[in-house]
Amino acid sequence: MNNMVFRTGGDWDTTTLHNNGQEVMAAQLFVELHAGKDYDGEPTHGGIERGGEIDATVRPQNDPDNPVGIFPGRIELFFPGHTLILENTHPAFTFEFTRVWYNGQDVTRNVLDLYVDINAADNVVQAYITLYKGHWFSSDEVATYNIV
Repeated sequence: MNNMVFRTGGDWDTTTLHNNGQEVMAAQLFVELHAGKDYDGEPTHGGIERGGEIDATVRPQNDPDNPVGIFPGRIELFFPGHTLILENTHPAFTFEFTRVWYNGQDVTRNVLDLYVDINAADNVVQAYITLYKGHWFSSDEVATYNIV
């Protein structure tokens, strides 16, 4: 099982990726998750419980044409001012067993979208999370937080 830790101070020189304590020389770290939509594709409360999909891979520098899956396992992502943790330890990697934390809060039931693309080969760095927040007496909110 993978236990990955990604850290960056905001530039390539401070960026590292480890798996089970060993440094991974990666060309790309990619995570894309979509969840929390109703039958019409509209955002709704429930996050992972509503079903969805996830793609989470690492492309090693020495073999970038053969990406390696991250799950089952856990990945912790540390950016300046932001922390993301995704975990799915189910042996068959069943989507409903995915858990998501953002800045220390469990957002598993609120996550709509999560996107992380750290691509050293193409010099691309992009990450954001979109969360749903329902209200009883006012309009519900959908907020996207740009991580980098």
